[in-house]
Amino acid sequence: MKASRAVFLPRPMGIFILSVIIFAFTAGALRQEWALILTGAVFLALWVYCLILTLLLALIHRRRARRSFIRVSPREIAAGDQTEAVYSEGETTAPAKKIIQLPGILIRCRLLLATKDGRRIQYDFNAAVPSPHFFTAEKRGAYFSAYDEFAVFDILGFFRFAFRLPAESNARLLASPRAADEPPAVNARAGESMLKPEFSLQRTDNFIDHRPYVPGDDPRRINWKLFSHGGGLFVREGEHEPPPQSNLIILIDTEYDPLLYSKSAARQGIDMLCETALAAALACAESGMEVLTGYSGGARQTGAICGGNAAELAASLAWPAALPLSASAELPAAPDNCGILILALPRSRAESSSLDRFLNSTAHRRSRENNARMIELLFLYGNAADAAAEVCVTLYNQRPGVRARLFGV
Repeated sequence: MKASRAVFLPRPMGIFILSVIIFAFTAGALRQEWALILTGAVFLALWVYCLILTLLLALIHRRRARRSFIRVSPREIAAGDQTEAVYSEGETTAPAKKIIQLPGILIRCRLLLATKDGRRIQYDFNAAVPSPHFFTAEKRGAYFSAYDEFAVFDILGFFRFAFRLPAESNARLLASPRAADEPPAVNARAGESMLKPEFSLQRTDNFIDHRPYVPGDDPRRINWKLFSHGGGLFVREGEHEPPPQSNLIILIDTEYDPLLYSKSAARQGIDMLCETALAAALACAESGMEVLTGYSGGARQTGAICGGNAAELAASLAWPAALPLSASAELPAAPDNCGILILALPRSRAESSSLDRFLNSTAHRRSRENNARMIELLFLYGNAADAAAEVCVTLYNQRPGVRARLFGV
């Protein structure tokens, strides 16, 4: 964390009042009207009082501001819930000592948070008042800060002296989405067996069932006589076939087309993708699947493993941020043993898209490995871009290995 900085800001009202003072004295002197001069003197007295006491109180609290910081607790919440801004001085988290204040001069702390796609939270509170200081994160997102503020200012709004408090560089608040009411049907599961069909072989008078050997089977169950005849490894009856792998990665394409979405509408669209992804992930995890999540421009996050920590899964979906279509953001690579479900916003063009680069590279790799598993692609439907969504489904269904469809809100 960087050291605190002090910033003195004459506010627009202070500059305006100074102009009024100069005008009143000038006009009063030229016209020799004592009423104007008296008016200018009254405003000058207020102006000087605010200036001197603001600077004096800022000087008194300079050392306090240099050792102060604000933390957010708890760090992980659901969008719409409350969390607390905790003011501390030095290394201790004990309540702050009494803060000196002067008549007409106020002291406030300001928490400044913002997501990478422009959502902002500004929360002011009086550090002299004992905690708690609760505020609400209305919208989903991962919120960061460049700095917070310890400010001294006059009640008339003439001057503001702010100390910039250091803030941690990592995400200070994760506001996770709430799951959609109805999860979409998920068919992109890696639950189908990629082994050869089971069959039975005859030995003397008994029929003994066999199945192909898979890593993890007990080698003592291998039928070596059958291996000597056919060259394949088969396991004798008595070994239950291990359950097929049930892995799923849910990817959120956070890129949006500026021709179809404003920045605000794009943020709302990504929120809907995250809410739907959370509902699908929770439903799959409850059925015993291992679920991972990922998003454009970010590393893959482990979500829930076989119905594991739902809070961890929800927190991983606080990170996606709306990004315009570009050639730089990438969707994370998917493991080969995973089914793939991608949620995306409609777009009017495909070039320079992380989605298309991902589909091209994944389709090429899977065709080389003879992996016929389909990639399921869901486009958001139910807003101003519905026509583009229908066109996207038609075009992407023409790609080999892709099953595209719409999901509503």
